[in-house]
Amino acid sequence: MPLLQRAKEIQDYEEARRLNTRIHVIHAFFGAVLVIYLMSFWYLQVVRTDYYRRLSDNNRLRRVTLMPLRGMITDAEHRVLANNRIAFNIRLDRDKVNDLEGFLPDLSRILGMNVETLRNRLGKYRNRPAFEPVILKEDVELAEAAYLESRRLEWPTLSVEVESRRNYLHGPLAAHVLGYIGEVSDEQIRSEATGAYEPGEIVGKAGIERTYDADLKGQRGWKQVVVNSLGREIEEVQEGRKPSPGRALSLTLDLDLQAALETAFADEAGSAVFLDPGSGDVLAMISRPAFDPNVFATRFSQDTWEGLVKDPRHPLQNRASLSKFAPGSVFKIVMAIAALEDGLATPARTDSCRGAWRFGDKTYRCWAIRKGGHGVLAMREAIIHSCNVYFYRLGNELGIERIGRWAHALGFGQPTGIDLPHEEGGTVPDPLWKQRAIPRDPVWHPGETISVSIGQGALEVTPVQMAAFAATIGTGGTVRRPRLIRSREIREGVEEVNRQPEAARVVPLQARTLQVIKDAMWGVVNEFGTGARARIAGRDVCAKTGTAQVYRASRDIDADDLPREKRDHAWFVGFAPKEQPRIAWAVFVQNGGHGGTTAAPIARAVLEKFFEKQDLRQGVRQIASATPPR
Repeated sequence: MPLLQRAKEIQDYEEARRLNTRIHVIHAFFGAVLVIYLMSFWYLQVVRTDYYRRLSDNNRLRRVTLMPLRGMITDAEHRVLANNRIAFNIRLDRDKVNDLEGFLPDLSRILGMNVETLRNRLGKYRNRPAFEPVILKEDVELAEAAYLESRRLEWPTLSVEVESRRNYLHGPLAAHVLGYIGEVSDEQIRSEATGAYEPGEIVGKAGIERTYDADLKGQRGWKQVVVNSLGREIEEVQEGRKPSPGRALSLTLDLDLQAALETAFADEAGSAVFLDPGSGDVLAMISRPAFDPNVFATRFSQDTWEGLVKDPRHPLQNRASLSKFAPGSVFKIVMAIAALEDGLATPARTDSCRGAWRFGDKTYRCWAIRKGGHGVLAMREAIIHSCNVYFYRLGNELGIERIGRWAHALGFGQPTGIDLPHEEGGTVPDPLWKQRAIPRDPVWHPGETISVSIGQGALEVTPVQMAAFAATIGTGGTVRRPRLIRSREIREGVEEVNRQPEAARVVPLQARTLQVIKDAMWGVVNEFGTGARARIAGRDVCAKTGTAQVYRASRDIDADDLPREKRDHAWFVGFAPKEQPRIAWAVFVQNGGHGGTTAAPIARAVLEKFFEKQDLRQGVRQIASATPPR
């Protein structure tokens, strides 16, 4: 018995010891958990205090971006072309309306809008939070906004929102120069690695608005607001940083010349560029048909956008810098320069025009109306009367390589560098170009040189290139980059970024060559040549007309006998006065027929306004100099 009792006591002891061990382990486990919990609590509450405070604040505080006003755009005489204006929008607070569908008839009566229109606008916000207001009517008159505000107690669900809106004071005038604005695209946001753009931001989309967007858009500001659990703003708690408005830009455009050009162009399609040969300043520029950039300053519909994009007349296309056309007979000036400079011809070189020229198995006709052609002509007379036969033969002697080399030297085949987006460079064809562009027929044919010699074939230029070319001839070979920006604002004053002309490239032309070309261009206008309709007494206008064939059917047929869409394109390119010119231009009328008929009168209207202003300034200076100081 004592042994059995002893064994049982030992067994009970071992079991008690094991139980105590388990209890100690459990105590240790819970103690460790408690320590870990306390350490974690200490870490979260002490070490990570700032981090979790920020997270908490982010749930109730929100940073709101404040958009700046865009910079103003003026002409060279500081007359406003584009600025900003106050617009009033009527909006509906949906979360205050219990029955939207039932409220539509009342809204229709109050706002004077169709019920279906209101339903469509509300439908676009169907999946948006109810606290977000819906803009029902945009840009209302001040009287309507005031009327609604005075009845807030009657209609508490309606309110007036005030916003800034871009304003183009002269509508379509200079629309393609100014461009337009719009909401930043996803592509623009992705392409700008510096984070310069935010979703919903308004940026320049075309023209000056796009080229100088960084200056015009200003610097964003911000503020902090308290929001509730639904994200609705409750109060502002920190002002943050005020937005900084964009810089004001002064353009080289002269509003008076621009208006004269727009009036003279009337309903014609085409484009024109007038510039100062000495500096490259663009004085006036037009592209027709045009558009009203104010349309883009509002929330326009998809139908409106598609109407502009799908319009067969392409009103958004800037024909001055983005459209390429054959230069027609204006290119004969390049031909004459190439022949004179390379010694292949002298000014006395004569040729006989009988109305056509046989080359190979083809007959190339002259445009001459009188029977028997132009007769015997020297180079000056060939330019004045724009004789095709003379330049057919001259082009055959020059060859396409020499023609191409001189065309490139005089500014064709590459962009001019004008400060507008996506400028086209045009086309100066040669055998290498044809191998790349037309692999199915890579061989250059002699007949193609004949076509190029009168500005036809694959040769393509832009109106801004033609204006720069005219300025180059007028200045004796100085090639300047056309420019539209005159000055830009800085916060301490005005920075004259273009006070002095930029460094220019010079084409070394002989004085004899320039004399022949200028005399001939003077004769085109002043000796009853093809540009007689641009003659202005005492102004020595120098120019060259051009007719660029559109359809083969137009050959040997007077333009007035063809439907409008089949008529040739019309050019009128030149400078004035003959010595020390102060203005150069290129006028292009699409399907205008003869350059001297449709394009020359447009140029004359602008020139008359230009010289009128010049004379007025001269008179003011003379009066000022003659007045004795007090």
